[in-house]
Amino acid sequence: MNKNANLGSRGKFPLRRYLWTAMRIFLLFIGIGLSSVYASHSSAQTRMDIDVKNVTVKYLFEEIQKKSEYIFFYKDGTLDENKQVSFTAKDITLQDILNRVFGQTDLTYELDGRQVVVRKKPAKIPETNETGTNVPVVQGIEISGTVKDSEGMPLPGANVVEKGTTHGTQTDFDGNYALTVSGENAVLLVSYMGFISREIPVKGQTEIQVTLEEDVSNLEEVVVVGYGTQKKVNLTGAVSQVTAEAIENRPVANLGQALQGVLPNLNISIPSGNPNATPSFNVRGGTSLQYNSDDSKYEFQSGSPFILVDGVQMDINMLNPEDIESISILKDAASAAIYGARAANGVVLVTTKKGRRSQKPQITYSTSFQFNRPSARPDLLDAYTIQDAAIKAVEYENRTPSGDMYDKLNAIKAYMDNPEENPPYIMSPGGSIIWVANTRPYDEAVRNAAPMMKHNLSLRGGSEKNTYMISLGYQDQEGIYKINTDKFKRYNVLVNVGSEITDWLGMDYQISWNNTIYEEPISPAGKGSWWYAMAQEPFRNINMPIKTPADSPVGEMYTDNILSFMSYGSNRKSMNERLLMKIAPTIKLLKGWNLKADFSYMSRNYRQKEVLPELLRVDTDWNNLINSHTNPSYIDKTSDRTDQYTLNVYTNYDTTLGKHDISLLAGFNQEWLRYEHLRGRGEGILSPNIPVINQTTGNEYAYDSESHWAVRGAFYRITYNYDNRYLLESNGRYDGTSRFPKDRRFKFFPSISGAWRVSEESFTGFLKPTFDELKFRASYGSLGNQNVDNYIYIPSYGTVSQVQHMLNGVRPIGITPPGLVDPDLTWETSTTLDFGVDMALLGNKLDLSFDWYRRKTTDILIAGDKFPAVLGASSPTKNSGAMQTEGWELEVRWKDRFESGFRYDVALNLWDYQSEVVTFDGNPNKLLSSLYEGQKMGEIWGYETSGIFQTEEEIEAAPSQHLLNSQWFPGDVRYADLDGNGEISPGEQTVENPGDRKIIGNSTPRYQFGLNMNALWKNFDLNIFFQGVGKRDYWIDGSQSLYWGGLSNGAGTWEIYNNTWTPEQRDAHFPVYKNKAANRQVQSRFIQNAAYIRLKNLALGYTLPQEISEKIKVERLRLSASAYNIWEYTKVPDVFDPELMSADYPMMRSFALGLQVTF
Repeated sequence: MNKNANLGSRGKFPLRRYLWTAMRIFLLFIGIGLSSVYASHSSAQTRMDIDVKNVTVKYLFEEIQKKSEYIFFYKDGTLDENKQVSFTAKDITLQDILNRVFGQTDLTYELDGRQVVVRKKPAKIPETNETGTNVPVVQGIEISGTVKDSEGMPLPGANVVEKGTTHGTQTDFDGNYALTVSGENAVLLVSYMGFISREIPVKGQTEIQVTLEEDVSNLEEVVVVGYGTQKKVNLTGAVSQVTAEAIENRPVANLGQALQGVLPNLNISIPSGNPNATPSFNVRGGTSLQYNSDDSKYEFQSGSPFILVDGVQMDINMLNPEDIESISILKDAASAAIYGARAANGVVLVTTKKGRRSQKPQITYSTSFQFNRPSARPDLLDAYTIQDAAIKAVEYENRTPSGDMYDKLNAIKAYMDNPEENPPYIMSPGGSIIWVANTRPYDEAVRNAAPMMKHNLSLRGGSEKNTYMISLGYQDQEGIYKINTDKFKRYNVLVNVGSEITDWLGMDYQISWNNTIYEEPISPAGKGSWWYAMAQEPFRNINMPIKTPADSPVGEMYTDNILSFMSYGSNRKSMNERLLMKIAPTIKLLKGWNLKADFSYMSRNYRQKEVLPELLRVDTDWNNLINSHTNPSYIDKTSDRTDQYTLNVYTNYDTTLGKHDISLLAGFNQEWLRYEHLRGRGEGILSPNIPVINQTTGNEYAYDSESHWAVRGAFYRITYNYDNRYLLESNGRYDGTSRFPKDRRFKFFPSISGAWRVSEESFTGFLKPTFDELKFRASYGSLGNQNVDNYIYIPSYGTVSQVQHMLNGVRPIGITPPGLVDPDLTWETSTTLDFGVDMALLGNKLDLSFDWYRRKTTDILIAGDKFPAVLGASSPTKNSGAMQTEGWELEVRWKDRFESGFRYDVALNLWDYQSEVVTFDGNPNKLLSSLYEGQKMGEIWGYETSGIFQTEEEIEAAPSQHLLNSQWFPGDVRYADLDGNGEISPGEQTVENPGDRKIIGNSTPRYQFGLNMNALWKNFDLNIFFQGVGKRDYWIDGSQSLYWGGLSNGAGTWEIYNNTWTPEQRDAHFPVYKNKAANRQVQSRFIQNAAYIRLKNLALGYTLPQEISEKIKVERLRLSASAYNIWEYTKVPDVFDPELMSADYPMMRSFALGLQVTF
């Protein structure tokens, strides 16, 4: 059959048409802007009508400004407030107006673009020449020249101002300027961002060439660290920071997506493309060992860092990315020690935007509209091919297919050839329905594109003593399902206010509110996600229509197709709301000595409601049955509330004694958290139109729980800097947590770090032409880990709903005895050693930073030795495990600019790590089914494959595989006999005796990278960002039917089917197309190379020239077009996204148009 069946246009979204229309509008704006770049300065010929009588010159200027784009500049006292002028004219140029009006006054002017510089006419003063005769001298002087950097490159947009006046101009793209100053004693003030400003006396010169030196102190960015900031050049620990510019203009749904690959060793895992999916964060790899209750075994843990937003812990995925000012990652123990027990897995510090002192009110509105489409879309086999493959699978095993199989095959062909004339079913000889439809679940249920809209509005500014920032954000995103579409909304409000109440008291206030709402249909229990379920059970989901035809014996009725379940009206609505209120006073005690505090309250309310009505379906005998997944129907409501209080009080003192810079910080931290959970459920919905529990008719259930914890700690930081060459820092914290016994709650966790700035030594002067900065760093420290369950040190009774024995005719509720606990339970401890080097070369064009680290976690909580069953209690948890992670990270950045004004920078982040079990008492025999000492995180054990059996004779001659399956046929997988004992077996399934298995790969992502490129030319900006993984192996589990298809229990894709073994295709990669678990053993033949490189972001922006912006009364207007996840190179099968490697809601490719305007 032809796999490219004509599906018509039903349900397709006209993406191409809408994108083309939007792009034409965008290109129109670009064309308008481009024309302005090369337009001549003809504004001086602008004509206007003027009619004024007996008005001051100032009033005349204001009238001209209203009717044109001109702005007048003059010093105080220049205009005569008492002198009046009159002027009437039509269709006249500015020059004519000013020439005629100024002829009546002592004023003159100069046109500089749109700027009109007004000054008094030069006075003539006597000056004696050699003969003693007085000669007139003009004081006004016109100055011109060029502003360049130390390498002779022009600096476009540099400010050139006469000191003490408002007279000024900016250099053009070639760095040229021209300015008239008041006289030969004038002083030019020349400034440019990132360079040291200069004051240049005119001294009668008419041409002044200016060279500006780069301001190294500006280039040494300020980095946010624990309870303060430091210059990057003075850091002694491993800290990385990114500012808002690096994550702007990306069409992403949350901050986690925006940060992926941007910072080295910040590992971000995105679980799916679901609009409500929450990315998880990890810093520097494996952190501990944990027990997985689902699989009943211990496994590696890659724990999440301690994430603080303006000093308060929260989920940053709820934030509006537009509100972010900077993000810092504290990676080693020396940097994170000040946060104590919460920081064992690293710290992420997020700073939101605030107003600035003496900043005029600035209103910014931004919006974007984008389309999201799946990055991977399965191309499933049609119903005929699936049935034909089932028949051939029987024949390959030398069995005879039944006549019903051929009847079904012929009926499917007839239906596919003419669905209008043939029903989607036939009747078996026994009178039961045999479904023969050709439903295409991904075509029926998945949209080609889903829209997403974002709006952001902010007000920002400040006076001499106050600052403010108010931001509103809204995001509306639809999912990719067109049947019962999933929908996501997010609302954000942020208010930051700062006040200098007195000379010694300042106060900061913050209120933020975030709310997310997500609605989706409920996936049937046991069937996994919708995306996964649609590829499962092909004889149900492909052969069955969604509804029976109207002329069937029961009319239109839902079938048991998975899409029937999606269609009929189930609903899950989740709401996640967070409110934060914070106040932070600062008291200036003495010069260099401050006392600071902040108190915050955060509440989080999570609510979820599920409504699962009853679904009637037809069975194979034309009976109406209740779908088992909706029996009983129910309404389920969950409410979670978290209240968290945080108090920080700390003081810092900075002083300088000659070449000695000393900084001291000490403080106290207290946090309280309380959590409440309440859940109610009612079965037997009376009416879907009244979805409340008290309108159900069946059983009702209620559940609740409460928990709380607290931490308390005292912390310090001591920083010493000698002559900007030798840096020493110590951080530490005496920390306590309520999660351990009273006598073991507190522990001291110190750290120390140091750095040597070799480039500042006098004997390294020979390095200066190449090295602008060369610094070596080292750090060592330990941190506790309180990320364990509450109350683990308290023996607790359990309950059972019914005991096994009857009592007075009933089975009463029972209580189980408490488990055993270890009275010596205490902290896990993480100790980190770090060595690093920072370099800046070639005039600060090239920056490089490298770190190597080793982190060892000891006293990990694991189950102790097993006790005899007669004891009636499980063994207690104890501190006995240990693991180690070793890795490195590299940051490289190059930046440069050309005389044409073109600027660019390229930044590479590259990192790697491996984690290994050091001590684990829970598996003394080193069984492969559990962790064992010496195991590396991500190890994949499997069989070595030696090909596919081609003949019966080859099967007879090969080592026996009867332990894996009793029967083998040509087309089956052939395994290698690694231990040479004549049979394929798993041995004792231990490290010492693995049978014919070995380590065939590792699923840990290795050599992760991000490559970011920016370019700026005139009004255009371009960003290209690549992200990827250099090495990763992955085994696709046998249950992943999107991959295995008919080799498992799935519909299968053409990609795999066309490469399966047949007698005519013996060199195929896959075995014969039949469901046989023995062919899907973990093995080397089907291990996937999951390395990839992905074009993560491509963004082009255009900012309107200032001349146009001011004409339309805006300060700045920027247009952008961007794309996300638009291309990748990988060797994984087409049905999988290399980031997910699972049959779940796929990642999205996004295309967006954006607008940002500032007033």
